[in-house]
Amino acid sequence: MKKLALTTILIFFAVSSAIYGQKRSFATRSYVTGGLKPRLINFTEFNGGLGYFTLDRDYSKRFISLTTIFGAGLAKNLTGGLGAGVSLYDDGTLFPLFADFRYFFIFGQMRVYILGDAGILLSSTRKVGETVLFVSPGAGITMPLGDNLSASLGAGLFTQLRQKDYGMGEGSDRFINVRLGILYLF
Repeated sequence: MKKLALTTILIFFAVSSAIYGQKRSFATRSYVTGGLKPRLINFTEFNGGLGYFTLDRDYSKRFISLTTIFGAGLAKNLTGGLGAGVSLYDDGTLFPLFADFRYFFIFGQMRVYILGDAGILLSSTRKVGETVLFVSPGAGITMPLGDNLSASLGAGLFTQLRQKDYGMGEGSDRFINVRLGILYLF
């Protein structure tokens, strides 16, 4: 009788430990991968854009940019972060400081996301002469390269608003923007 009781207790603890281990590993997955625990995240992206609205003024024809965004999971499949970078325009260099939010849809190994960026473009010279704000909605996909590393490809609409254009008048600059990047989960 003691052997039966001892065997039953050992089996109970073994099954409980196995189930707890499965639940615990599930709970540590990232929000980006569809789990329950928020993690720190870093997006490093190479961006390029071609202007298509107002081409007769500075900083409106084309740009290439390197940005990095440091953020965290905010809710299931939603990330948010702060970003900075350097943007090389046809007429000079600007430095973006911005907030970035992304919502991920999960389809097997591929994750599709929609994003929204908004911020300010800073200049190291007085050539621009005014505050330049920007917004950039878009969408993209990520594909895993490893446990904590993914490649990202996206596109969107990048709109610059100068101080006199805050009403979205004829003077706002718009670009078709393509993003290629790496996503790293800490």
